[in-house]
Amino acid sequence: MSQLPDTLTPVDRMEQETVEESLDFLQATIPWGRLHSCKRFLDSVDLIGESFTFGRSETCTVVITSNQFQRRVVNISKLHFSIERSVEDNLVYITDLSKNGTFVNKIQLGKGSRRILKNDDRIAVSVPDDYIYIYMSRGSDGTNDFLHQDLIDKYAHIRLLGRGACGEVRLVRERNSLAYYAIKKILIGPSNTSQMHKINHPSKINNEINILRTLSHGCVINMNDIIQTQSEVYLVLEYMAGGELSNRIRSLDEDGAKFFFFQILLAVQYLHSKGIVHRDLKPENILLLDDRPETLLKISDFGLSKITSNNDMVTMCGTLRYVAPEVIYNVFREYGEYGKEVDVWSLGVILFYMLSKEYPFCSDDLSILRNQIKSASYHMTSDTWRSISSEAKNLIKKMLILHPKKRITIEEIFHDPWIKNDHGVQHRVQTLLEQEGFENPMNFLLQEPPEKKFRFNSYSSASSSSSNSDCTLVCSSGSFGSAGTVVC
Repeated sequence: MSQLPDTLTPVDRMEQETVEESLDFLQATIPWGRLHSCKRFLDSVDLIGESFTFGRSETCTVVITSNQFQRRVVNISKLHFSIERSVEDNLVYITDLSKNGTFVNKIQLGKGSRRILKNDDRIAVSVPDDYIYIYMSRGSDGTNDFLHQDLIDKYAHIRLLGRGACGEVRLVRERNSLAYYAIKKILIGPSNTSQMHKINHPSKINNEINILRTLSHGCVINMNDIIQTQSEVYLVLEYMAGGELSNRIRSLDEDGAKFFFFQILLAVQYLHSKGIVHRDLKPENILLLDDRPETLLKISDFGLSKITSNNDMVTMCGTLRYVAPEVIYNVFREYGEYGKEVDVWSLGVILFYMLSKEYPFCSDDLSILRNQIKSASYHMTSDTWRSISSEAKNLIKKMLILHPKKRITIEEIFHDPWIKNDHGVQHRVQTLLEQEGFENPMNFLLQEPPEKKFRFNSYSSASSSSSNSDCTLVCSSGSFGSAGTVVC
């Protein structure tokens, strides 16, 4: 006899198994829905077990005969429709199996098509408004307190994806198309000026909405729908089942890092061409389409982004580890403002991390971390860097140059040898984008940028460290959250 825990005797084990079997039996006999009959010749049906079928076949749960439907029975298929509850998402689906039509709320499904049922849905066969059943849910219709009433009719809630201080994100499925989406619910904060630094300030929420409405690119998250109330905003975004790029980085070699970094470049180049500076680029804001080793990624989270035609940004924002020096030190700004160069710096930090699995600027002491950034003090001396190509290291140095105007531009990065000479990576990314319906996604690469000369040493990208000693911090020490996010 196998060993049991000291607190569990053979008799206890038998009693436990009996209880579990009883619970399984009880669960199998509890209805997960009910079809309320609209016809006198049809009985109402409790939905128990895996599925329900309706039609003329004797194998159906409800068998229709000529005595019931009289002359119209010829319009009823042997298997007309089925209803089943999914064990994967706990939603209830109706499937049209007929030639003459199954209708839900007067809308024909079409043979072989499914949709998600919700409470009070009307079901008809052959004739759109001649209802035979009303579906009554027992908790499996995808409704949830999270969803606004205007969204419940269109989307079915599945599960929580993430939660933050100002809202949460949940996975839903569109009832008709069965497409998956992520709904981001944001609680709207106070509109007073003193709360401008909060990510749920109305101005930041409206900024994200306005940006998402203008974007259409294979490497940028797409907004499908929006509902706004006085207290909440619901953004219906495409669902990225692969999760955050940050969860994939540890397994990447240099080729894999380049494959994903090239897509990030495409997204940022597109944003900059639209006059949009993201200002909070980091692996946590970059999402993967699915779990395939090579898949599309998309940049998301535009709450801190800025639409600008000039370098007119002066506010401090972003996650400190990825923030450019000119964002937190005005000595590096031109006329007190900064521009899209801040995204290039963030890309340099991201690429550094993707290749080495280390951060170039890293300290639990925020004052030390700020000093590292203002002096561009980083090192490529760990054993990891021995296997990294010199081309990749040189590109990082060009992106992490201290002074914005001397930093490499997005257009120049595309023509850097590490990127330009790898036609294999470009082809793999282009193939993925074209499969998503984006034609000629890299035509802009045909234009050569003007040549720029870069100066840096082996350990730091700062071209002149002596000029940094007089830098003045323009943000108080309390302006950084515990996670190193600039909130002033």
